[in-house]
Amino acid sequence: MCMQERTRSLRTEFTAHDVRTRFTQVIHGVRRDGAGEVTVRDRYDALAEVYPDAVFIGWSAAGLHGVPYSVGHPPEIWLPTQRRRTGVVIRTGRLPDEDVVPVLGRRATTGVRTAVDLARTVRGDHAVAALDQCLHLDAFGRSVTTLEEVRTYLNGHPGLHRGARARRVLREAAVGADSPWETFTRLVVHRAGLRMFQPQTPIEGTPFHVDLGSREHRVAVEYDGKPHRDSRQHDRDAERLNAIVEAGWSVVLVTAGQLLHKRERLLAGIAQRLTDRGWSGRPPSIPRLEL
Repeated sequence: MCMQERTRSLRTEFTAHDVRTRFTQVIHGVRRDGAGEVTVRDRYDALAEVYPDAVFIGWSAAGLHGVPYSVGHPPEIWLPTQRRRTGVVIRTGRLPDEDVVPVLGRRATTGVRTAVDLARTVRGDHAVAALDQCLHLDAFGRSVTTLEEVRTYLNGHPGLHRGARARRVLREAAVGADSPWETFTRLVVHRAGLRMFQPQTPIEGTPFHVDLGSREHRVAVEYDGKPHRDSRQHDRDAERLNAIVEAGWSVVLVTAGQLLHKRERLLAGIAQRLTDRGWSGRPPSIPRLEL
């Protein structure tokens, strides 16, 4: 019996209390037998069964493509006609067949279309972080899409809804961010006028890279987002940092709190490190960060 039929039968076979205690809600209006945590796959299964013509889009498509940090968002699907379901983002509009591919047994938007959709629908600077994650290179040097593919897609679809916003996001996207907060660090530094910092700069004489680096001045900016590291990871991080410093680099560590609330002080510190190493540029401006 399919989930939808099972849900209808529950209304007649069991009381409301029975339904709440003996069955688990997967998505609004759809329950499955037994208790236990509802997984992303459970939700995808339910949506595919309730909406056979659905295409997974946005963050849901990103998750199917293996984009990092895509968990934790409401499921998103495209349907040929508008429908409503609590807890599910349902979009309509033109979706060409060439923008749909099978991914892990599901119908989903292609990698490039997924990246474009995230760039034009995700709010604030999270859109830049989302696009960066689609450009992220895995351990084998692969990414869901590339900057050139996104640019080509947008040029080939001049009338795309909110395409202008996607182009603005594309202008600030870059390859190299391992996490959204690394993207936000780069946005703050670059928007402040410190464009000499480049993502994933290699440190000569070591096997390491830094999140942002100025080779000319040997100043690095590193996002530190692991306040509760285990001792083994802490040892590795200390070894890495020592190697970078021993190679002649000055390292500025950045936290989320600084990015959110202390940008002026943070940027003044970065500017001072640069000045100490011969930089004579204009003082950095205090940029916006839309989170």
